[in-house]
Amino acid sequence: MVLFMPFAAASLFLLQSLLLKRLGGRGQDTLTVHAAYMLLVAAGCLIAWAASDSSLRISPGSIGTGLLYGIDFALTMILYAKALSCGPLSYSSFCFSASMLIPVAASSVLWGEKLSLPQVIGIAFFLLSFYFILVVDAGRKGESARPEKRWYGYALGAFVLNGLLSVFGKLQQIAVGGETAAFLGIGFLTASAVALLASLVLSGRGARTNRAGERARPAAALQLTPSSGFPWLIIVALAATTGIGNGLVVWLTPKLAGAFLFPSVNGSVIVGLLFASRAVYGERLTAAGWTGAMIGVAAVILVSL
Repeated sequence: MVLFMPFAAASLFLLQSLLLKRLGGRGQDTLTVHAAYMLLVAAGCLIAWAASDSSLRISPGSIGTGLLYGIDFALTMILYAKALSCGPLSYSSFCFSASMLIPVAASSVLWGEKLSLPQVIGIAFFLLSFYFILVVDAGRKGESARPEKRWYGYALGAFVLNGLLSVFGKLQQIAVGGETAAFLGIGFLTASAVALLASLVLSGRGARTNRAGERARPAAALQLTPSSGFPWLIIVALAATTGIGNGLVVWLTPKLAGAFLFPSVNGSVIVGLLFASRAVYGERLTAAGWTGAMIGVAAVILVSL
């Protein structure tokens, strides 16, 4: 049963990406939205912690890694949302999910986990898939179909930071051996605070610009009232997919080898979103792009052996 859990987490992350992509086109203050759903996730985790441990004990290790996880998570989702807003879903999700190479490498280097030959080949296939989709496919498209230049910075940042999330989660589980709900509660509470602080800073800058008589930036601040069209349903759905998905991954890190867990989750998201980007948003891949997608399918199979 545990072996099927990574694919359940992947399904949740796939839905999360589709929701973030939809959110990017609404002109909403995405930082405020991030802060809202992260706060909901934190509340759920802290309630689960209180229900499972009446003494509310928590180790310093969980507090420290939780703070790092939260700061990293907030920055990751902000950069990923930025990438989705100015680039294709297929490319953005590929870079985001391909970050599994970072925790796989960390599991091998830091914790001495050995890679089997099929898993090594599978990871190499992921890199080959990366090349076909982001280099060959992008090169064969017209200028108007390519991502904006700023997209590359957002995608690279999301790639690195998302990979570090799994490293922090595994570090906490190895060092502490439990306290998952408390760890995630602190993490998402921190993430919500970071996103809200960033939103307030940008809102303050927009207010100063208005007072100076300059043209204000769009969506500088968002009023949290029903009349403003605040996407509450999307926020609840984001909270559910984010909280349950990340909770599953953290819970699974001590139970499954990193070389199996992270490629299974992120590789499945890569393949699923490539097809979803075509079905939902009509994003077209060239023959090279579909070749990369098929290589990605093969890679998921190999790393699962």
